[in-house]
Amino acid sequence: MSRPMGTWAARVGLHVLLGVLAAAFLVPFYWLVISAFKSQGEIFATPPRWVPSPWRWENFAAIYRETNIVRAFVNSVVIAVGHVTLSLALCSLGGFAFAKYPAAPGARKLFAFVLGTMMVPGAVTLIPAFLVLTRLHLVNTYWALIVPGAAHAFGIFWMRQYIASHVPDDLLQAARIDGCSEFGLYWHVVLPIARPALAALGIMLLIGTWNNLMLAFLLLRTPDMQTLPLLMYLLQGETRTPFGMLMAGGVLTVMPMVIAFLVFQRQFIAGITAGAIKA
Repeated sequence: MSRPMGTWAARVGLHVLLGVLAAAFLVPFYWLVISAFKSQGEIFATPPRWVPSPWRWENFAAIYRETNIVRAFVNSVVIAVGHVTLSLALCSLGGFAFAKYPAAPGARKLFAFVLGTMMVPGAVTLIPAFLVLTRLHLVNTYWALIVPGAAHAFGIFWMRQYIASHVPDDLLQAARIDGCSEFGLYWHVVLPIARPALAALGIMLLIGTWNNLMLAFLLLRTPDMQTLPLLMYLLQGETRTPFGMLMAGGVLTVMPMVIAFLVFQRQFIAGITAGAIKA
């Protein structure tokens, strides 16, 4: 009798601990949301006001009126969707090749080289990438943020591990007997099975691309090409920063990511936990 009671107490304690940690992580997000409905003075009021009174919409009106946030939102969507789509296509193709064609000449050495690139800091390749994009006349275009890093080592490794453990060789061989081409195997057999891994990788890529400030600051030169993170960064002034507008812009910037996670959370969790389940 004591063992079930001990197990029940341990579960309750674990849930309480997780609840406290979740609340701690949600406090900054809650403060961001409520600050978007406050005036500048209310944001820095002491003691802090945890509920706006009254709720103000002026910050959202101001950021819409004084900045080109609609164009920045469109730019972010185009760049994020383009980069995620291209990256998922290239990484899944690379993962499929490394997982199911290990006997190809030089496959093991090439895979080792791909993994080795994960040890190279991104800052090291920043200037060479900028020079290459300048020579190709891609600076200040969508392609400058869509193409670089599309076929990256982590994505290829992620898809390779999932495909190797979840796509049986017998299934591929049966499809070959039925007359399926090699690309048909990838399109009709591998991609449907690898959907959870694609969803998980896609969400991680979407978050990284959506929040990419460094490349946007380096490669996007004109106001009509600014992304949301770059627009938020440039709102900060040397003498006075409109924190109310920044908070409103932060809410508009983070909400698409929250919605994307809520829509694809089942596939994301399935892809994350797939490695813990023996195929």
